[in-house]
Amino acid sequence: MLARSYWLLIEGKLLRPVGLTFLRAFFGMGLALVAGTALGFLMGISDKIYLLLQPLNMVIRSVPIVSWLSTVILAWGIGWRGVVFIVFISLLPIVTFNVCEGVRIVDKKLLEMARIYTVPKMKVFKVIYMGSVWPFLLSSLKLSIGNMWKVAIVAEYLIGETGLGVQIMQAKFYVNTVDVFSYTFVAVIFGLILEGLFTLIWERKPFEVHS
Repeated sequence: MLARSYWLLIEGKLLRPVGLTFLRAFFGMGLALVAGTALGFLMGISDKIYLLLQPLNMVIRSVPIVSWLSTVILAWGIGWRGVVFIVFISLLPIVTFNVCEGVRIVDKKLLEMARIYTVPKMKVFKVIYMGSVWPFLLSSLKLSIGNMWKVAIVAEYLIGETGLGVQIMQAKFYVNTVDVFSYTFVAVIFGLILEGLFTLIWERKPFEVHS
């Protein structure tokens, strides 16, 4: 398996699929982070928006991934857009829930004190809100890193045209067991590298919010 993985690399059958899967996974996660952060803030600040959107968030989280895959096939057919969407919709509830929780536990006394002393709104947002949300946002990012990689490969396997998941599917189609395990081995290694890199960055705490 190791020898075959090496030859796949030499033959140029590894780097491009891995790179394409990375791009789609990070694109989907980036969209989920942007949309989830905005929705989470709105839900955390406003009780009315929370009551309105929380059921929707729960529904999205409960829909089986195969149902999303079927919807994507009907809407767009196979291709990279479906893969990005599946990663996005899989991570959106995680980010939204975590950011919302971070906003909802903000100390109301601090907000009242900031209002009394007419602290600029930008400083309130940066110091009070972001100070509370950062740990939750980073926690959701840590969860998303591992999930996005696996979800992207599964989505490519079922609805992709190129990428690591497609390589595994094609190897399975031709009953090439060695290639199936070699590509899976590579997927596991890159997944572990991703999580290891993020854990290393996490432990150095470069994202702390300062006043």
